[in-house]
Formats: sequence, C-alpha cells, structure tokens
Amino acid sequence: MAEQRWTKKQLQGFHAAAQSLKLYRRAELEHEGTKKSLISSLYVDPLPSDHVLEVVLKPNTTFLIGRKGTGKSTIFQRAQHELLGQDSYAAAYVDIKTVYESSATDPELLQKFGGGPTALPPQMLERLLLYRAFLRAVITAIKEDLKARLKESFWIRIKNKFSGTVDELFESLDSLLEDAASDEFVSVVGVKQTNSKSTGEHLATEEAKGSASLHLNAKPALELGGSLGSSTTTKATEETSYGDILMRVFNIKEMIARLKGVLDTAGVRRLYIFVDDFSELPEEAMRVVVDSLLAPLNNWSDELIKFKVAAYPGRIYYGQIDKTKIDEIALDLFSLYGTTDVSDMEEKGIDFTRRLIERRLEEYCGSSAKAFLESEDASIWRQLFYATLSNPRTVGYILFYLYESHLIYQKRIGSKAIRDAAQRYYDEKILPYFSMNHFLHETFDEKASVLSLRELLETMIRKQRDLKKHRESAVMRDISGTPPTSHFHIAVQFESLLSTLELNFFVTKYYEMSDRDSRKVAVYALNYGLCQKYAIEFGRPVDKREQRLYFVERIFDATSILKHFIQTNQEIRCDHCGETIELEKLEMLKHYDMQCFKCKTGRCAVVNLSKKFEQVIAGAKSELLLPVAELGILQTLESEKRPMFAAEIAAELDRSYQLIGKRGKTLAERGLVLRKESENRRIFEITELAEKTYFVGNPGDGLNIDEEAR
Repeated sequence: MAEQRWTKKQLQGFHAAAQSLKLYRRAELEHEGTKKSLISSLYVDPLPSDHVLEVVLKPNTTFLIGRKGTGKSTIFQRAQHELLGQDSYAAAYVDIKTVYESSATDPELLQKFGGGPTALPPQMLERLLLYRAFLRAVITAIKEDLKARLKESFWIRIKNKFSGTVDELFESLDSLLEDAASDEFVSVVGVKQTNSKSTGEHLATEEAKGSASLHLNAKPALELGGSLGSSTTTKATEETSYGDILMRVFNIKEMIARLKGVLDTAGVRRLYIFVDDFSELPEEAMRVVVDSLLAPLNNWSDELIKFKVAAYPGRIYYGQIDKTKIDEIALDLFSLYGTTDVSDMEEKGIDFTRRLIERRLEEYCGSSAKAFLESEDASIWRQLFYATLSNPRTVGYILFYLYESHLIYQKRIGSKAIRDAAQRYYDEKILPYFSMNHFLHETFDEKASVLSLRELLETMIRKQRDLKKHRESAVMRDISGTPPTSHFHIAVQFESLLSTLELNFFVTKYYEMSDRDSRKVAVYALNYGLCQKYAIEFGRPVDKREQRLYFVERIFDATSILKHFIQTNQEIRCDHCGETIELEKLEMLKHYDMQCFKCKTGRCAVVNLSKKFEQVIAGAKSELLLPVAELGILQTLESEKRPMFAAEIAAELDRSYQLIGKRGKTLAERGLVLRKESENRRIFEITELAEKTYFVGNPGDGLNIDEEAR
C-alpha cells in the first residue's frame, strides 16, 4: 500500500484548485459552504502591482485580447468585484455569445411578413428580426445585472441622495429599458436600400413614398402605406448594413439620456458594461453589435458608458469605435512578457505560473505546491511553464491530470508526470480540432482550409523532428545529447497564416528577434504535449552565451514551408469581379478592409485550392455531418468516458447549458446520446452507435506522422 502523504481533505482541495482553473466562461469562484465570493483572494494578475486590473478599472473603453483560457472572464469578475465598493460606479455583465445563441426568429412570423411587395425580402427580414431579438436580450441582461448590483451594493450609500424608494428607482430603470426593448418597429422603410450592398440578383426599388411598420405584439400585424415609385433591377454583392434601420428602431441617443437621468438619481456617474465572448460571434453579427450598439453607446454617452470587451487576437471588429481613445491589453505570452529578451520573458512567464498555482493551492489546500512536488527544483516550474505557457485554463487541466495520474495514488509530481499530463492534454483537448473536422457540417472551402492547415502542421512537425539529427550547424554540434528543436521562426509578414493553428494551441508565438540576416522574425513554439508525442525535445540550450540566438539559427527558418503552402493551397480572389490578386498583397488588402483593387466594389478573400482533399471530404456521408456544437458534445462525452450533465458539457465547450440541452435532445433523437433523469436533471451519455460512427476508425483521427521508437 502506498505511503499516506496527503489527507482526503488535501486531495479534495487540490482537485478543487484544478477545477477552479479549468472553469470556462462566467463561472463564479465561491466558497462552497458560505457561497461567499473568492475572487479577491484567488485573483492573480499577470503583471506586477495588479497592472492589468488597474487598466481595466480606468474609465476608458477597454479591449482584453487573448486566446481561450487566458483569464479574460476572471479579470472581468475581479474588476466587477472591485467596482462594488465604489459609490459612483455601476457594472453590467453581458455574455454576448449566449445571448446570440438564445436569439431566434419565428419561421411562421417570417412567412407572414416576408411576402408583401414593399416589405423587406424574407432573408433580410429574418436577419433584422434576429438582430432586434439580439439587442433586446442584451438590454435585458444589462437591466437584470444592473438591478442586482444596485440592490445589493448601492442603496445604503445613495438613500440620502434619492428621495424615493428602492422600488421606485427600479421602476424607473425598468421603464427605461423596457421602452428601449419595445415590441415595435416604427417606420422601417422596407424598400429603400440606401446604405447597403446586397448579394445576388433581386428587385431593389430606388425610391419609396411611404413606410412599413411591423408590430410584434401578442397579435402580430404588418401595416403598409404609401405608393411605390419607379424600380430597377440591380445586381451587387451581399453585405447589408442594418445600422441605420436599427438606429431608427432603437432611439439610442434618447435611451442614453434617459439612462443617465435614472442613474444620476442613484449617484451613479459611470456604467461599465463587460462584454464577454465577443469573438465567438459570427462576423456579421459582430459587425451589427458594434455598429448598432457598442459604437453608438461608446461615442454618444457623454462619458457615462465604458465598455470592457473580451476578444480573441485577429478576431476583432472596431467599426466606428475610435481606436485612439481605447485601451488594449493583450494577454498571450509574448504580448505580456516579450518586451526585453527571451530569457526575461521566460522568467516572467514562470513567475506568473508559479504565483497562479501557489495562490490556488494555498486557498483550497492550505499548503504550498512543494507538498505535492518531488522537489522544489527550478526545473519543475520551468517544465510547468513549458506545458502551459502561462495559460491559466491549461494550468488547470495539467493539474487535474496530475491529480488523476499521481496524487490519488499518493505519488508526488515529477518531470515525467508533467510530460505525460501535457501529452494527454494535447491528445484529448487540442488534437480533436482536426479529428472531428471530417464530420463537420461546413462548406468544402472551410473543410479544405482545416485539412490544408493539418497538412502544413504535419510538414512542420516532420522538419522539427528531423532537425535533431542535424549536426552541420556549429551551435547544434556543441550540444550534448538530443538538441531541442521545438521552436521555429518565420518572417513576420507570414504570421497570419499561423493564426488558426495558434488560436487552437498547436503553436504559440514565443518571441520576436532579428535573424542571422537581420530580418525581423517571429519565433513560434510547437505545443509541449505535441512535442512529447513525437519525441521532440522542448526549449533551448542555455550553457553558452552564443546560444541566446539559438531560435534564429538558419536551420529553424520555416518561411520557405509557408511560402510553399501558399503557392499550393491558396489564392486571393474578389467575390464580385473574380479578379485574382497576388498573395504578397494580402497585408495591403487588409489595410483597405479587403476591398478589391480592380472593381472597388467586391471584397477579396483567401480561397482554398486544395482539390486534393475532395475525396477525403466526400468520404463522410452527408447524413453523418453535424454542426460544431453537436460534434463538440459527442467529443466531450467520448473523452470524459462518463455520463455528464448539460452544465458540465457546457463548461467544457464554453457554451450555455440551455444550448447543450437543446442540441442534446437533437442528438438523442438521432440515437447518438442517451438522455436520462438524475437528481431531477438531464444527464447525457454517448451511445455505442455514436462511438462506432464518429470515433472508431475515424479517417481524420490524428496527424499523418510516423512515430519514432522511443
């Protein structure tokens, strides 16, 4: 029997610490017994002196930019907690993605209102109704969150300023926000396309004398009036801007003035609105939210409203928000710590990883990390840094896997344990991005894009693995044992090609340096667990001074691989005139919002040319294809190997539990999951049919790389 090193309470505490770091979305960090918030005691700022938190608390609109798991929601939660103690501030939290998922349009309503000669075309009307429902849900979320904070925090401090009762104050707030979300479209001109670009061919009236009013009450009705002028047939590209229409529907300036008046009575001078999961929106919805809500409120609120927006790098739309008047905080490794040299960056990353783990274990276990480690050697913390690259959610998963593989067996955590945990994390959480794409219900171009990226990654892995045998470089010859080949560099103008692989954690930008030819290059690291899987040594030698330039040795230059990838897989094409533009002009096109240089009308896009994937993509039967959310449910149930509640699956997938419940029902109807009752809640379990169909012998499973003997 193993030596009893830790009590059951200590083990439960370690497990709770790991779980608290794994949590997705707006998970509240609370004491299990008292339900008291733990956010102030658990929060660890990525920078000294709580610098990130201090920037978020400034009365400026702020964008927090980082990949999944970088702690954006936790920073928001800590900032809101801090605001509760400040008299003149109020805060509201809006999970944009959940609001978007819960917004839906009624098909019968669309059918009823979409057929009139002067009405908006059904497709446009459907989108308009969706956006209206979206904004209405956002306003409702603001109202509820603001009411809760006013009720809990501000009333004691403002009762001498406001002569009415709490109920009267809330009634004023309710009236304001309910009017803003009124069930009526007023004078929405359905036939005048003044500020739009439309797709395909359709009849577009040049002028309309009159208006259309759509009433969405208990008894919906559509009122039409006026007469039509001349009309002509037009053909253009589809990208309709609803900003002007929505401005008329929701009188934003009036809403701001009324909101300011209500908050003034409560002594509130500033309203912070925390917008989470912004980059999870489809691009079109992102534009509508910014153009019709965020930008107007930000620009017209006379300093009342300040937005705090969480977004992914490379997936941000600013619209009319003045970038010179906002703060941006990047939370990924290089952005946070890559200001001096690579050694300093690594030390700062190690320090944050250590502080993060120590704080959680002190709170949940009442002990430091050394109680669970084989040694306090600095190499253990460096390895934990390599395995997580300071991503808090990844830290949570690595700790959870270490708990399952070692601690419950009363075995301490050592170097091999961390390596194995990192590989398990890669296999279970990172790799499925490729393996499930085979069954994804998407277009050929979208699927081919993912498959071509997989091929690119395979090429890079083979090269990095083979480099360990390369001894022609003087720097490599001086290294005893297996040289590390986990990092590579590329010319900075090619970084966008790796953005999807980086967003999904196959690679991570590590540093920027000048190479041997004095070019500015970006250094990337392969995923640590991936390196364990393919026997690639991670890191860099540090014995000699000249090794500080190890990452930019010419043998690590992968620019030629990316150039070949572009030549064989992609081209830039205009969606209006069909013009093909040289790939070297991609950055210039981005500067002009991808507008075609030739026709000045269309938008250019990078088009995938990977016809070689047609057979692979066609190999999946159409009846087996599923949306990404449903595939995610199956993947989660398969990897966890246990029945799960909707909320648990939602936490893994960063989705709302309501969405998981709806999609789980659909999967059950197809015989892919079982839905049972447990503790008066629905519990889901993957079926044998789903296992055989999607996971046994999946042709897209894993990467096509021959594994070497260990």
